[in-house]
Amino acid sequence: MANRPRGYQLLQNSNRPRCRHLGYTAILQSLALPAGNPPSLSQRTPPTTAPPQPATTPTKALTRKKMKPILLLKTKSTPTDPYDVLLASAGYTPIFVPVLQHHAVNGDVVREYVLSGGLVPVEGSDEGVRKFGAIIITSQRAVEALGTILDELKETHAQIVQTLLQTTTIYVVGPATRNSLINLGFQKERVVGEECGNGAVLADLIVEHYSNNFITDNDKGPGDLLFLTGETHSTIIPSRVPEKLKGKSGGLDVKVEEVVVYKTGVMEEFEADFRSCLQRLEVGDAAAEGEEEKERWIVFFSPTGTDAALRVLGEREEGKETNRGLKYKCCSIGPTTKDFMYQKFKRAADAMAKTPSPDGVLEAIRSPARVVAQLVS
Repeated sequence: MANRPRGYQLLQNSNRPRCRHLGYTAILQSLALPAGNPPSLSQRTPPTTAPPQPATTPTKALTRKKMKPILLLKTKSTPTDPYDVLLASAGYTPIFVPVLQHHAVNGDVVREYVLSGGLVPVEGSDEGVRKFGAIIITSQRAVEALGTILDELKETHAQIVQTLLQTTTIYVVGPATRNSLINLGFQKERVVGEECGNGAVLADLIVEHYSNNFITDNDKGPGDLLFLTGETHSTIIPSRVPEKLKGKSGGLDVKVEEVVVYKTGVMEEFEADFRSCLQRLEVGDAAAEGEEEKERWIVFFSPTGTDAALRVLGEREEGKETNRGLKYKCCSIGPTTKDFMYQKFKRAADAMAKTPSPDGVLEAIRSPARVVAQLVS
């Protein structure tokens, strides 16, 4: 019981005020009865003011009782998690189940590109122009890896880092990644693509933006694109961007160089934690008798760990463990995870976020059919 997620414990242990007692006390106080024996009915003077409004505490208690658990297969961000804040305000109890563990790699490769003039002009560098015209980052972990590298370089090459932050264009796929890069010190107007939502849309945006903003008279062209990524990612951007840039007028010969800056693995305890969480949902107040609709949403944030989660979920759905009428529904954070779920397990996602963000997830689980229809069309 000590290991229950915080949100779940709040649901279990919420204090319920004695509504009837509070209301009765308020009425007695409004009558202002004198001390001694109670007067007869004819002696009582009705109150001159309207009875006080019901206390707000019972309303909050009733609202909390109706909140539905939602499982988020991710580590909760600190100090606050935007998914926790938004979903809780919308009537859900977010339950975070950490799935992934990460470790940075190839920091020396990125560091060398920075110091040798590959990303920003450096005095004394061999090349007349920098190797890369812009950076592509589509994950929070890649931002963290880059941030660690830049923090280290600030100690010895502060001016180079400052130039990089002020002059580099970065393409991103969502608002969370954009905000994290701005917090690192990159310029707001140079972090582009937060509205894209997925790699396919971002690829098209890069083609238009890069061809319109980075055309130079230099024979070497505008420079290639540096894609900082994890080892598991979609190939849409590396394949589509160069192909479409070649088709533009002038035939731009631009490559997308991929550098894996972090590797990801599933936490050893994830399967056990996830199984335990499902068990608690099925036997606790979260699946209380009398609840009209016992749907439980599970949000998948990455292909990594999805196989383990679906394996556990399949055990419970096919066996006798789930016997309270619960129906589990799966929401994918984006197309890569959605495709993985179907290709590997023939499980179609019940919903997919149009954008990889709290707002995208909330819209998807509230109106899954409409969101899926819009995505298909």
